[in-house]
Amino acid sequence: MVRQIRERFHKPRLADRLPPLPPPRSARATQVSAGAVGHDDRGELLLLELMRADPAYQSAAIYIANYALALRKLGSNAYAEGLVHYTLSRMRADADGFVSFARLRDILCEMSVSGTLVPALLRLEKAGIVAIKGSTSVGAAAPLPDRVQLRVPL
Repeated sequence: MVRQIRERFHKPRLADRLPPLPPPRSARATQVSAGAVGHDDRGELLLLELMRADPAYQSAAIYIANYALALRKLGSNAYAEGLVHYTLSRMRADADGFVSFARLRDILCEMSVSGTLVPALLRLEKAGIVAIKGSTSVGAAAPLPDRVQLRVPL
């Protein structure tokens, strides 16, 4: 009984504040490609990497997590724009100050190019945050940007 009372008033453990572990993946799912990380395992790896990171990155992770949560509350368009803006702010630009769209697309590979990434870039360009240069036509699809320049740092 004393133990039950004490458990009611104890500080929550770290494990009590974390999401549950993802379910185990089937052997077939892990044979997709060497080094591939399942979507549900990405969060677990992120938490482990935060434990391993330098203190400066651990402190920055708190701000980034709060920023991402605030963006999600504003809706999917705001989240997409914020994610693209953040990603561009952390990419090294070439001598002319541009980042190739292909590199941006590779980093944000979970984003649909025509459904999310390009519309977010266009909204950021309209707001004066980025400049989009050139376009590459891909068959009958809409033209894709060639290079992107961050004008307003995050």
